[in-house]
Amino acid sequence: MAWRRGALWVGGTLVALALGGLLFAASGIYNVAARSGHFDVTTWVIELVLRRSVALHARSAEAPNLDDIDRIRLGAAHFQGGCAPCHGAPGTARNPIVKGMLPVPPDLARAAETWSEKELFWIVRNGLKYTGMPAWSAPTREDEVWSVVAFLRRLPTMDTAGYRALAEGEAEPAVAQRAGWSPELLRCGRCHDTSDRPSASQLVPRLAGQSARYFAAALRAYKDEWRPSGIMQPIAAELDEAAIDRLAEQYARLPGLVGTAPTALADDLSQGRSIATAGVPEAGIPACLSCHASGYGLYPRLIGQSAAYIRQQLHLFQAGQREQTVLGQIMTPVARRLNDRQIQEVADFLASSGREPPGGDLSP
Repeated sequence: MAWRRGALWVGGTLVALALGGLLFAASGIYNVAARSGHFDVTTWVIELVLRRSVALHARSAEAPNLDDIDRIRLGAAHFQGGCAPCHGAPGTARNPIVKGMLPVPPDLARAAETWSEKELFWIVRNGLKYTGMPAWSAPTREDEVWSVVAFLRRLPTMDTAGYRALAEGEAEPAVAQRAGWSPELLRCGRCHDTSDRPSASQLVPRLAGQSARYFAAALRAYKDEWRPSGIMQPIAAELDEAAIDRLAEQYARLPGLVGTAPTALADDLSQGRSIATAGVPEAGIPACLSCHASGYGLYPRLIGQSAAYIRQQLHLFQAGQREQTVLGQIMTPVARRLNDRQIQEVADFLASSGREPPGGDLSP
C-alpha cells in the first residue's frame, strides 16, 4: 500500500502547487511591468524553452542558395523597412521606445552567429510568443523569408556604408524630390526601378512603364491580402486609395522596360521565343505575348523583366499562391502546363527580348 500513499502524496503536492500558483496569479502581487524585468529563474526557463523549441521545429527546413546576391539584396531592403525599426542596423541606433520592451529586441548583427540558417528561417516565418516578434504575414512565401535569412548571414560582416549601399540602394532622394516624386514613390525606389537605375534585386519586378490600371490593381490585391507577400502586404496596407492611384500614375509615366542580358542557359532563345509568340497549342499553352506584350492596361508587360522574377512568379502560380485574383485564376492553369525547361526558356527570352536584333517582330 506504500505506493498508493506515495501517489497520493505526489498528487496532493501537485494540486497544492497548482492552487498556490493560481492564488499567486490572482493576488496581483506579481509585477507585470516591463520595467521590472524577469526573475533570473524566469529568464533561464524562457531561454531554455525558446532554444529547444526552435531547434526541434526548425529541423525540416531546407535552405536554397543563400549566397545569391539578388536574394541578399531583397532581404536587405526588407530589413531596412521591416526589421531595423526594432532591431537597429549598422549606423542606426534603436529607438528608446523599443529599448523599453521586454524582452528588448536583440541586435541582429550577431543573429547568424547564435542561430543556424534553419532556425533563423523558422523564427522569421513563425515569430516568437511573448516577445513581440510577429509571424511573417504571408507564410506561404518561404522564398521571401529565405531572403531575410540570406541577408542576416551577411550582416555580421557589414559596416555602415556597406549596409546602406545594400539596403537603401543608389537612390538619391534629393534628385527624386526635385523630379516631383511623392514620398510613397521614394519608398518604392528602395527596391524597385527608378528613372535612372534598375530594381535593386532581380527578384523584384521592374515597374516603370507598367499601365496605371494594372499597377493599381496589383497594389490593391496586396492591400486586400489576395496576393500573398510578407514584403508587399504591409507596405500596401499603409496606402490609401489616393496614394495608390498617385503611385500608379507616376510609375506609368517613367520610361519603359529595357531587356537584360540572357542567362548562361539561354544560348538559344528560339524555344522561348516560340512559347512567347505562338504558345504550345498541343499543351493548351497560349502565347504569352497575346496578353503581355502591351498589356492592354490590364495585364503586366513582361518584356524586359528579369528572368529570375518571371521564373519565380510562374512557380508561384504553379503552387496556387496567386489564384485568389481573377487574373491569377487565368494564369494558374497556364503555368501548371509549363515544365521547368519551358519556364526557363520563356523567362530568358522575355528578359532578353529588348536586346533582340533590329527588325525582330515580337507580336504573336
